Amino acid sequence: LCAMHRKKPFSHKQKKEQLKQKRDKKNETEPPVVAPSQTRLQRAFENISENSSGMEDVPVVDVLKVNEQPLPQRPGRNYNPNRYRLHIEQESKEVVEERKHLARTVPIEPLSETVLEVAVEDVYKPGSVLDLPRRPPWDYHMSKAQVEMNEEAAFWQYLKNIYTLHSNDELSFFELNLETWRQLWRVLEISDVILLITDVRHPVLHFSPALYKYVAEELKKHVVLVLNKIDLVPPEVVVAWRHYFLSKFPELDVICFTSYPKLEEGSEAAKEVRLRSRGRKGKRRSAVGPEELFKVIESLYRDRVDLTNWEKKLELKNVHSTQSLVANKASAVVDKEEEEEEEEEEEEEEEEEEEKDRKHPDSLHLAQDVEEVAPGVITIGMVGHPNVGKSSIINGIMGKKYVSVSRTPGHTKHFQTIFLTQTVRLCDCPGLIFPSLINRQLQSFPLLPS
Repeated sequence: LCAMHRKKPFSHKQKKEQLKQKRDKKNETEPPVVAPSQTRLQRAFENISENSSGMEDVPVVDVLKVNEQPLPQRPGRNYNPNRYRLHIEQESKEVVEERKHLARTVPIEPLSETVLEVAVEDVYKPGSVLDLPRRPPWDYHMSKAQVEMNEEAAFWQYLKNIYTLHSNDELSFFELNLETWRQLWRVLEISDVILLITDVRHPVLHFSPALYKYVAEELKKHVVLVLNKIDLVPPEVVVAWRHYFLSKFPELDVICFTSYPKLEEGSEAAKEVRLRSRGRKGKRRSAVGPEELFKVIESLYRDRVDLTNWEKKLELKNVHSTQSLVANKASAVVDKEEEEEEEEEEEEEEEEEEEKDRKHPDSLHLAQDVEEVAPGVITIGMVGHPNVGKSSIINGIMGKKYVSVSRTPGHTKHFQTIFLTQTVRLCDCPGLIFPSLINRQLQSFPLLPS
């Protein structure tokens, strides 16, 4: 028998160097790529032509492209890494300097709680031009160019109406990238139930009444409001927000969710979590909320979809959670190699995702390109602002990490689907900021990483 050789140590630093060498080798063998042409909409934003009909009365908007990436230097690849990046209006230097001056000179005066209260109707003005843009009608006989042209024209008219009736000072930051809105349209089309995800610290800023009305009344689909990150606020705040939305929208289902539940100090579970936290990063607590979501879906689709496997999965998760509290009390060994391996896997996952985008840049572009699912399968779509935790909710429902998450807004660039069971499909949508009249300084806080 051959002697077993020990695996040669391979550090995280060496792995990163290896990945860098692979990227450099690809760049050497392939000439630079020609950047894909900009759409008419993007050109209009960056430089509105005086000869363009219907655009003369619209102010020029400087666009801030969040987390913009350099174009890859590769030939023959119609791939733009910034296609799905968040685009918001960029404030001028004069506005920023004026705000700094006020911060230095005007004393801070605390406001009363009544003044600080914000109603959802005051933020979004339902029924106004601030409602979400509709996708123009289309059919399978239309070409891709025709569909894109109609979508660009409709979206430009939508923005023109907003900037005609409201000044830049009145408007909040909101999404200016048509590609991101296209992703929302696709998710709304293919989903049977829409989970509108909000951060429980600022749910009024994240709940769009126009979206709720459009999905519930025009698309005839069910909307479930998810108050996420309930571990970050006192329980009475969660109860108060739940009561608020149920009183405003009686037909709305509201569930509470957190991927990182708090545990009572001194309890056996708390001790176990402290031990785990010093071990592999991949180990995580069971999320709070999947059972409540299952009950809502079961009440709606019990007679149409077989949810037995989902129910068994929840029962199995509860059993495993109980067993781990007993079996892993002493698991406090720090395993640096495993941590490095997980970091390497995350880097490789990101590279694989980018490679898929390069090979199939238009694979998720049109609704007719989306793979049809078999009858008896329900699709649950996740919609919400950036950084409200849509991807984390998917991982919490799945019971382990299935999609990558990040504190950086706009990490999810295009919608992705994952099968929870053979009859339940989850659909993750990129974060999207809806136009509103909220003060931009108040709006910036929910966009900050948690």
